[in-house]
Amino acid sequence: MTRDEFFAMVKDLHEHPEHLPEYRKNYTNIYPFSDGVFKMLMANEAKPERTVKFLNAMLDLNGENAVKSFTFGVPENPGVLNDKTAIFDIYGTTEAGNPVLIEVQQNFNTLFVDRLIYYTSRVISRTVKKSQDYNLPHIYVLSLLTENQFPLERNTYLHHSQLARNRHFFYEKLDVYFVEVEKFFAIDDRTEPEKREKTNRAEMLRIFRAVLEEKEIPAEKLKRLLDKDFAKDVSLNGYTDETLLNEVDGMTNLLYEKQGSKLEGKIETAKILFKAGKLTVEDAVALLHISKEEVLSWKR
Repeated sequence: MTRDEFFAMVKDLHEHPEHLPEYRKNYTNIYPFSDGVFKMLMANEAKPERTVKFLNAMLDLNGENAVKSFTFGVPENPGVLNDKTAIFDIYGTTEAGNPVLIEVQQNFNTLFVDRLIYYTSRVISRTVKKSQDYNLPHIYVLSLLTENQFPLERNTYLHHSQLARNRHFFYEKLDVYFVEVEKFFAIDDRTEPEKREKTNRAEMLRIFRAVLEEKEIPAEKLKRLLDKDFAKDVSLNGYTDETLLNEVDGMTNLLYEKQGSKLEGKIETAKILFKAGKLTVEDAVALLHISKEEVLSWKR
């Protein structure tokens, strides 16, 4: 079940829950990146090794730097006074006490980085208690983007960010990884098989692609990168009707948000292309059905 198929199912089942048996007949796997399902898959306390392997692959951690164990923390950090509440998709700490924050971003949003920085700051602020010094732990942030957020970087799906001073990294204890899932698939498609990326991260993303496209995943590959139960856990048959309909209810607001953000995403992409000289005023007007004056205002 692809992303578009999942959103179509959500829209339909929200109005017609009686159609669920038909979806069970037509699809083998659930969409793995919906909020509730992703948490069930990757924050399963009964299968902690899966989360450890996932993190090591996606963050490219190995040897002495590899995560050896992972303890899940409270995913909700309530706001105080006028502060907004931060609800993490997955939050926890490694055996070394290093916090890890995992977020799945479903829709194009011009403020998604701002939101991620805000969430990260909440993690940072609660690591230091009174009477302690400011020796912060190493903090890892992994943001999985199911819609491309960096349209001009056609050949780059992985964005590893650190704090820099004079173009040199000077603080090594904050690592932020943005992974554009669909862009990785597109890069894979146009790359000759023998030249495709061979990292564990790439292999992990290919597992998720096989789930989306309902293709068989070699058991040995699953055992090495995740665990043998993963194929069963993404099977649509493994979820009760109640669980699936609850997920539909939870994702409905996101679907409406997606519809609203679709135009925003097109406009922001057009602005980037326009400022880079790759889109004319006339083309922008025709593409977005906006006025010439609005397009010209982008220059300011």
